[in-house]
Amino acid sequence: MQELTRVTLQNEMDLILAHKRSMRLAELAGLSLSAQTTFATAVSEVARNTIDRGKNGRLILMVNPDQREKYIIAKITDEESQTKHYEGLTYARRLVNKYNISFDSKETAIELYFEIPVSTKLDIQKLDEWKKIFRNEPAVSPYDELKRKNEQLQDLAQKLEEREQQYKMLTNALPIIIFTLNEKGELIYANEWLKRFTGSSLQQLNTTHWKDIVHPDDYDSFSVLINNQQLSATRASAIKTQCRLRHRNEDDYYWHMASISPLNDESGKLLYWIGYIVDINAQKLVEETLKNNHELKEAQRQLKENQIVLETNIKELNRSNQELQQFAYVASHDLQEPIRKISFYSGYLLDKYKNVLDETGLSFLSIMLSASKRMRKLINDLLAYSRVERQQLQFKPVSLTQIAQEVVKDLELLVSEKNATIQVDELATVDADEGQMHQLFENLIGNAIKYAKDDVPSVIHINCKPIDDQLQILVKDNGIGFDEKYLPQMFALFQRLHSSEKYEGTGLGLAICQKIVSLHNGKITAQSQEGEGATFIVTLPISHSSSVTQEKDWLANGLPEYKPTHK
Repeated sequence: MQELTRVTLQNEMDLILAHKRSMRLAELAGLSLSAQTTFATAVSEVARNTIDRGKNGRLILMVNPDQREKYIIAKITDEESQTKHYEGLTYARRLVNKYNISFDSKETAIELYFEIPVSTKLDIQKLDEWKKIFRNEPAVSPYDELKRKNEQLQDLAQKLEEREQQYKMLTNALPIIIFTLNEKGELIYANEWLKRFTGSSLQQLNTTHWKDIVHPDDYDSFSVLINNQQLSATRASAIKTQCRLRHRNEDDYYWHMASISPLNDESGKLLYWIGYIVDINAQKLVEETLKNNHELKEAQRQLKENQIVLETNIKELNRSNQELQQFAYVASHDLQEPIRKISFYSGYLLDKYKNVLDETGLSFLSIMLSASKRMRKLINDLLAYSRVERQQLQFKPVSLTQIAQEVVKDLELLVSEKNATIQVDELATVDADEGQMHQLFENLIGNAIKYAKDDVPSVIHINCKPIDDQLQILVKDNGIGFDEKYLPQMFALFQRLHSSEKYEGTGLGLAICQKIVSLHNGKITAQSQEGEGATFIVTLPISHSSSVTQEKDWLANGLPEYKPTHK
């Protein structure tokens, strides 16, 4: 709805104005004389009721320029918020197409809708023309003219007050002290930063002439800013000085730049001085330090040289690291074939020639076959670690619940052999590389099954919990556990806490987990005591994209109850 004009409703003269302007609006809308009279009569009836019984009433004439239904609308409001009978409305509602009445804690509002022809053109240009007609319409009486002038003054006063508030908000938002001085050098305005820093009011500063705030050694130069005789004599466009000001909560003084400039009217007469005070303490300290400390300059030069050397070394290190990764991949890949042949022929000899060879030969072949299997496992793990380094990550939303269930299914034979129970709670969805998440869960669950107690069935519980914009995944088991003093070496390459005779492995499983989590900008750690099981804790970002809105309803509502059990 577009507002066109308004009339305050206080007395009978206002009622005449309300009737006249309602008639004028109906006329502009192309209504017939009888329709104009009908609409104006309805408005007058409600307006009279508001003048007689209301408080601070007003009439607002508007237009609804909807293409399907077009109305001229009269909205009559007053500050009487309680529900009451409106005798005028009883008659007025019969004269209009529809009406609406609403109440709130501040005012009562009645809206009268009068339909106008759909063919009436109501574009922006037409509405601006109507507004201009109402603004420039000649007064019908001296009262009308006086009322208009009074409303204009009130609008002007309101706009001035709004602009003053905007100015204060702006100056308070800026991180500098802004103030104004009169011809005598007295403060007449200052933003909140002045009191926030000095702890003194304008009156206190005018009384003490800033002597409690400005450092004694800087007061003479600062006093030029507030000395009325020197201000009156000067014709400078700006006066600047550097001084130290004491903070209200400290005994220390901080360097500031103080500056004032005159504001004159059109005739050149001084109205007042505008000033600002900016904190330059850090800049001042740096200047003094650089001026007196040649060693710092030399250190800066040396630092730049060291930075160049460091960047060169980093590039060389990255190159060497890439070559090392390439070598590890190629070497482990090429070693697979000879190890496969050793394993195949060792097994073949044991199977086909066990009756020909003596006990010593069979023992040697068994040892060779076992060693080749361990070597093959080591090569495969080394290849897996190398692939983690070389692989191009494909981040997308990944359901960790689905990943965990797939891993449990893949390990079904091992789970059955160890008589293990794996409980997977409902996990969240994160932005991650699906293949690496599968490998991460496979290593963690396989590790938990491997280090189960001999005489106790293995029980593994997997759950998660949100922490801000990250997800913490917990894999808890009831296995043999470990001493946490060995925690740093557990995630290093080829590090083992137990002998390979009792617990198979290459020492690469947790190192691969560490690398996967690191590539996902996460962290991995563990908590345990010997004989009390272990809990591996993986923390991952929920999302790797800052441009996509996060779906975090599950963070607020908690995780649903879902506890499937796999054996």
